[in-house]
Amino acid sequence: MRRRDLFAAALATGLAAPAVARGEDHDRAILKSLIAREEGASAAYRGLRLPALRNPSEQDAHHVKALKTELQALYSGATPISPEDLDAAARRLRDASTATERHTAAIALETELVDAYREAVLGLTQPAILQAVATMLACHAQRRALLTADSYPP
Repeated sequence: MRRRDLFAAALATGLAAPAVARGEDHDRAILKSLIAREEGASAAYRGLRLPALRNPSEQDAHHVKALKTELQALYSGATPISPEDLDAAARRLRDASTATERHTAAIALETELVDAYREAVLGLTQPAILQAVATMLACHAQRRALLTADSYPP
């Protein structure tokens, strides 16, 4: 190997390291956003029973735990959200008073979660995190399908 090749390889390695660090920073931001969304969804579903879904609040709590584990692997923590911090879709579901309102609000919430996870999958750089987030995307997509008007009449 020539000296020029060694120098080029060393330079490429040095340039790649900051890109990896930036990727981890970007992954942290994505994970923190998803954690907040999942905590909101878990809070909104708490105590609600929707025939098409088993226990979405508990499932979302498991998502939070898994996402926080991934975030801790990147050496960062996440502050839990308060009930006042729920996003609009989660508040709408939490405050729904009739079965029809709950059904409509659950569809809207799951649609927003699918969109958030789809965007996250496109922005993540860490393979292990990407795999976990893609699995959660599939979960929310499945819920969305179960809540459609054809499969779950209010």
